[in-house]
Amino acid sequence: MEKTIDLLNTLPESQIETIYSFVQFLSLQQNTVKSVDTESLDDIFNNIVGVLTDTGKTLEDYRDERLRDRYEIIN
Repeated sequence: MEKTIDLLNTLPESQIETIYSFVQFLSLQQNTVKSVDTESLDDIFNNIVGVLTDTGKTLEDYRDERLRDRYEIIN
C-alpha cells in the first residue's frame, strides 16, 4: 500500500473509485475462501449425518430393505 500512495494521489477520483471497488472484491473473495476452509471434515460429516433421523437400523438392514423394495423379494 505504501508503494502506491504516491500513484493514488495523482489519479482522478473516478479511477480511485474503480481501484477501491476492485480491492473490495478481492477482500470479499478472501473472506469467502477462509470461511470455506474453516469448517472441519468432522463438522461437515456431523451436519450430513444429522440430516437423517436415527432409526436404529444397521447398514445391512437398510440394504436389505432397499433390495426388498426394489426387487420385491419376499421372505
